[in-house]
Amino acid sequence: MSVLVIGALLACVPVPAAGAAGAVLERAKPVSRIDHLIAELRRDPVYVTDHAPRALPADAAGRIKKAVARLGVPAYVAVTPTVLADGYGTEDLVPLLHDDLGRPGVYIVADPTSPSFTAVQYGGATLPVKDAMWATASELPSDAGAVAMVERFVEIVLSGRAKERREAGGPRPKSKTRIALDAHDRSERAASRAEWRAFATGTALSGGALLLLLLLLASYRNRRRKARAGKTRSKARPVSAAGGRKRR
Repeated sequence: MSVLVIGALLACVPVPAAGAAGAVLERAKPVSRIDHLIAELRRDPVYVTDHAPRALPADAAGRIKKAVARLGVPAYVAVTPTVLADGYGTEDLVPLLHDDLGRPGVYIVADPTSPSFTAVQYGGATLPVKDAMWATASELPSDAGAVAMVERFVEIVLSGRAKERREAGGPRPKSKTRIALDAHDRSERAASRAEWRAFATGTALSGGALLLLLLLLASYRNRRRKARAGKTRSKARPVSAAGGRKRR
């Protein structure tokens, strides 16, 4: 009897519709970093992470917006640590963001914690984006920062010499860390040379003093040897009372 009652009660419980169940599962699914970036760029075309406060100035977003506005075309910028972006690098994020947003313009992704920087243009008036991207990488040190990279990129795009600057790019300037390390190495080498000179000078002086001491000692021993030899010869030739030599 109890089994029948329980079965009747269960039969009265409404079964959720398939659509409602799907909605519940969708809400339960965690939002990926890519989805978060896309949602942010739909709201504001310039997104600056709050996960790298030490690597970005307080006015980072404002400076980037001011810079890309000079391009004269739509621009979408995501400044985010790629380590948080589901393992994608900046070169991978750009097409992903464009595919989801589906809007023409210049797409820029910069990592504030590394020198990684990628810019691609989709549709619209053709700008020397690729040349400017590579020229930016050659003109700035690896620790220049995302804001400086975007500002230099825009400046090169608008310079009219993006290709020439890319081709003229030499070795990348040294980072502040590399400059500090090189200065430390030079200081260490200078200190080592100074210590070696001091050691060599001290060795030369002590060696000279030791040589002088050895010469004096040798001279003293030579004089004593000669004196002993003279005494020996004197004893070997005794003189008689008459002044002649004693005959044997």
